[in-house]
Amino acid sequence: MARPLPSSVSRASLLRGRLFARVESEPPDAADAPKIAAFAGTCLSARGVECRICGDHCEPRAIRFRLLGRGRSVPTLDAAACDGCGACVAPCPVGAIALTPVPEETAACA
Repeated sequence: MARPLPSSVSRASLLRGRLFARVESEPPDAADAPKIAAFAGTCLSARGVECRICGDHCEPRAIRFRLLGRGRSVPTLDAAACDGCGACVAPCPVGAIALTPVPEETAACA
């Protein structure tokens, strides 16, 4: 069955071959699962740059910073306090935070 063409296509989308919107969907089970924040290795604070934006935006104060010395600190997450709201994801200047499904051992304790 052929997909219908969209009613309007921008010139840039046409030149790039993007006639159809690509929708990446998660399985229904994963979309409804509770989520918590997870930090990537690209975190500025962990690399020695003063940045605590995620902690400032975390309403339940689930993100804390552990000092390592020499100006470095790493973010730590209190999984019990994290409600998965995602308020820390958008303000991160390097995109080092993502919401991931709650690990089963953490979910079993709650």
